[in-house]
Amino acid sequence: MTWSELEQQRRVAKEPTTKSEIGILIALAQRNLKDAALPELSSDGRFSMAYNAARTLATIAIRASGYRVKQTGGAHYNTFLALPVAMGASFDTPAAYFNSCRQTRNELNYGAASVVSDSDATELLEKATEFLENLEEWIRTNHPSLI
Repeated sequence: MTWSELEQQRRVAKEPTTKSEIGILIALAQRNLKDAALPELSSDGRFSMAYNAARTLATIAIRASGYRVKQTGGAHYNTFLALPVAMGASFDTPAAYFNSCRQTRNELNYGAASVVSDSDATELLEKATEFLENLEEWIRTNHPSLI
């Protein structure tokens, strides 16, 4: 997949970002990761917060690349579809994992309770936290003006 293909499918549109926008999104993701670590939340709640952090982090990579995700075909789906385009093929596996979490998150939000185990929530929190570290390094290397 390429940016041109994503644009042709109307999944993304070119739109520059700002240092301020990236800072706000990073703060939002960090808050969600902090909330996802609260032991008093249910597994479902922790999972949802960690998912929101991962989606926000993927959005940061896309915004830093000069694009914005569109609703066509599903904004959350498009976010994880565009992630490896933004950050490179080495992010194919994390994008696929986060996309599978998107499907679980849909179950949580639209149809069921007690969908995820504590270990599922913990795993997503760990992967999202690792993603934050990788993303920050990627931004420092590829888009230093946004930090």
